[in-house]
Amino acid sequence: MIEHLREIWANLAVSCIFAAVCGSLSYLLKVEEGKQFKWTEFMLHTVISAVCGLITYTTLRNLAGFDPDVCGAFCGIAGWMGTRLLRVIEVRIQKNIEGT
Repeated sequence: MIEHLREIWANLAVSCIFAAVCGSLSYLLKVEEGKQFKWTEFMLHTVISAVCGLITYTTLRNLAGFDPDVCGAFCGIAGWMGTRLLRVIEVRIQKNIEGT
């Protein structure tokens, strides 16, 4: 039982770290394209990406029953586009609220 829980937590941790790394790389690509580097933005981007990875892993593993490796791959994608996707969703919701 305890070994099973360790495996679950390890998979979750690795997926979140992978999402954070992908989010960091996404931010660094923006810097490479000309955006000014700021430590606060870098850290915020990294943390938001890790949270997106956590949400993705939990959703895919528990609701869809995907294999942990597949969940990890999707966590990387979620980390890469996490802040962008959240911003798109935010703008869309704001438009819907203001339109009503």
